[in-house]
Amino acid sequence: MSYELFVEVTRNGTVESRHFGTAVVCDFNGDVVESWGDIESLVFPRSALKPLLAIHLVESGASDQYALNNAELSLACSSHQGEQMHQNLVASWLNRLGLTEDHLACGAVLPEHTESAHQLLAAGQQGCRLHHNCSGKHTGFLTTALHLELPLDNYHLLEHPLQQLSLDILSDLADIDLKQYPMGVDGCGLPAPTMPLLQLAQATARFANPVDLSDDRAQAIYRLHEAITNEPLYIAGHGTVVSELNEVTKGSVLAKTGAEGILTAALPERGLGIALKIADGSARARSVALLAILDYLGALSDEEKHILQDHISPMIVNSRGLVVGEIRPAASWLPGLDQQRDR
Repeated sequence: MSYELFVEVTRNGTVESRHFGTAVVCDFNGDVVESWGDIESLVFPRSALKPLLAIHLVESGASDQYALNNAELSLACSSHQGEQMHQNLVASWLNRLGLTEDHLACGAVLPEHTESAHQLLAAGQQGCRLHHNCSGKHTGFLTTALHLELPLDNYHLLEHPLQQLSLDILSDLADIDLKQYPMGVDGCGLPAPTMPLLQLAQATARFANPVDLSDDRAQAIYRLHEAITNEPLYIAGHGTVVSELNEVTKGSVLAKTGAEGILTAALPERGLGIALKIADGSARARSVALLAILDYLGALSDEEKHILQDHISPMIVNSRGLVVGEIRPAASWLPGLDQQRDR
């Protein structure tokens, strides 16, 4: 397996750490536009699959039956931070279904949003399942299960009909039979399929441009585009690269993170999908790498890059509040990056 140098971490201008990775840009046919490293290597896409895993929610008719709004559909695609807005929406959605958080298969955790976690602890409270970054996805699965009159018990297990349906949809988008590939268990308890990075990019490209999919599936995907674009804060949260990128580009870039250094982006206007994996699983490197690729492709305007600068090249600040370094794309990686950094 080969990786390329993607990201450098500097201190006072000297490179202190390096992050290597692999990435690919392709269209819905899987035709490669650009690639770096071994794009045939197997990866766990993890939460990068969430928008694709929400397709059944719309395609089945469940979202119409339960009158789900844009915020709820965006939340179904999310790795949210557990902010109060996220907690409240999951709770109200479950209540409308006649369910409680006890029906969620994900575990009880503190919010990932630091301020929300501190407020919770200061009030003498503990984390719960609503705070889990996957609670929106799980509520979406429960909604489809109710609509299709499937058992709610063990809905998260691989053998459940809903998980088999999800694998069929993912296989359609990735153009491979995912049931023939190794399978793991995700952090929230749901199945965690594997696929080559190229097929993850192809699935993302088909999410961007579903022209070769069935009409029902394509319309479901377009509905999710609309939801994410109109409610970007519900797919992640304040200050996150996913929400800010989706909001700033007004839906021309629909990004989604996955654990262990995975990040994808669907470009609906171009019909392209991007998938990248940071070899060491670093979260700090993946957003820098994705934004460098988007810049290289000309997918971001100067105004958008200005707004997203804190994600493009994050500053390293010490405990005294002094800027002591930065996280930046490696100068040796993409043509023109060194000149752009000097401007």
